[in-house]
Amino acid sequence: MKSIKSKLLTVVLSSVIATTFLLLFISVVAIKVLNRRDSDLLLEYIVRENSSVINNSLESMEKAVDSISYYALEQIAGIRNAMDKNMEIRNEYLRKIEALALTEAKNSRDVSALYFRLALEMGEPSGFLYQYYEGTGRLEKRLPSDIRSYHPTDTAHVGWYYMPKEVGRASWIGPYDNHNLKMRVVSYEIPLKYEGEFIGIVGMDVNVQVTNRDLSKISVYKTGSAILFDKNYNLVYHKSHVRGLDRSHFSKSQEELLRAALESIETKSAVEYNSHNDKLFAIRLRDGMILCITAPVSEINMVQHRVVAASLLGSLLILAVIMAISFWHINSFLRPLNELTQVAEKLADGNMEVSFDHSKEHKEGSRDEIEKLSDTFEIMAKSLKHYFDHFHSLAYTDNMTGLNNKAAFLMTRDVIESEVKMGRASFTLVMMDVNNLKLINDSIGHEKGDLLLKHCAQCMRDVFPGFPLYRIGGDEFCSIINNSSDPQLLIERLQERTSNMSGEDFSIFNVSYQIAAGYATFNKNTDSSFQQVFNRADQAMYENKKKLKGEL
Repeated sequence: MKSIKSKLLTVVLSSVIATTFLLLFISVVAIKVLNRRDSDLLLEYIVRENSSVINNSLESMEKAVDSISYYALEQIAGIRNAMDKNMEIRNEYLRKIEALALTEAKNSRDVSALYFRLALEMGEPSGFLYQYYEGTGRLEKRLPSDIRSYHPTDTAHVGWYYMPKEVGRASWIGPYDNHNLKMRVVSYEIPLKYEGEFIGIVGMDVNVQVTNRDLSKISVYKTGSAILFDKNYNLVYHKSHVRGLDRSHFSKSQEELLRAALESIETKSAVEYNSHNDKLFAIRLRDGMILCITAPVSEINMVQHRVVAASLLGSLLILAVIMAISFWHINSFLRPLNELTQVAEKLADGNMEVSFDHSKEHKEGSRDEIEKLSDTFEIMAKSLKHYFDHFHSLAYTDNMTGLNNKAAFLMTRDVIESEVKMGRASFTLVMMDVNNLKLINDSIGHEKGDLLLKHCAQCMRDVFPGFPLYRIGGDEFCSIINNSSDPQLLIERLQERTSNMSGEDFSIFNVSYQIAAGYATFNKNTDSSFQQVFNRADQAMYENKKKLKGEL
């Protein structure tokens, strides 16, 4: 006669064995489903990660060209008619555009060419062209091509001029061969119109060869790779056609590849093609091109086969272990898991102030791994909070001077703008600029220039205690003070502090320097925006700058 213990063990053992094999069957099915899902997610992740990099580059270029075009139209107001007759005015206008364009290009990524050309209808061709050279690692100025020497249909030479003019709006154009630059490019261009008149073109180019080189480094599984179509569905890059292929020459398999890419974009999911031998995920980029990541299904399923085999072996081992530990540890196992779940939910809600209410019945030496993991979670949450606080500080602090950075200034500006609109604004803006910083950088090095900036920042802290200080440019600073303070007195103290420096402090720079400063106070009767106060303060600062240099 079997004992109750034996019967219970028999029931438990039978149940565990039946459950194990049922779970094994479910696991095999689940592995196939999960493998399919994970492969789709992997392809999607790689596509989105790389498209994000490309799109960020394209977006930075769009913003740069948009900024240049806006500035060009803003600057031409009032001088349009004079430009046709006065070359000095025209050249000064181009100089301003060129200075801004170079700054924007340096802040953009992957710019292969930068150009601005006035329309042929405005008389003698004028403008500028910069091209990136890998040998020097920078944009270098070169002679622009003469538009009049080519027919408007000559895309290779003047397509950059006539195509955006015909489109009539900001747009991505290409890829196309640019014989002037001797490269295949994709261009973002804006045709400029002032009072209905076409006045010119501003644009930036991306070298397709550089993009293709980056795509060639993308890999997935063993032989998976990237594919790039342009917005007209021509093949721009494929590991078998690195120089691209016109759609008119597509083979049957390449047409199927294109259809799969379009289906993936429409369904936002991975698609099998080539008789289910390959799988891809595709996404459309900002410039209209299509980026795909593809891999053979056989390589994808290889992982599945290995996981199934490992699952079979693991199930047998787990079956033996489960019977020995399941009843003994189940209660102590569930409690810390519940605690971990609660902590995870708090972390997901952004609450970093979490801790575990550890049971007193567990002594320090008897705590298991999950309970120790709960301690790790608590430490991790505190570390995350520390890092979040640290990164928040970094986001609004200038690394060199320790003052507030431009991002902090822009945020403060937006707050003041809101106060201006509500009629509650009351402030004075002090603008400051370090004279001769460029001379110091050029003559004795940027290291001394950086030291000067740090020193000037400390002087500003001493003179403007309790008031926020911002570094808004290379050598440009500002402070927002209340109207109860005397801004002129503060400026005089700052400049006196500079002029009365000891010989020991002054000798480190070997070049004289000064801090030019000017201020403007908000007047609710005349000022309708923060920018108006900013402009007056900036003008006052530049007048003081000229006075210090003896130009007034």
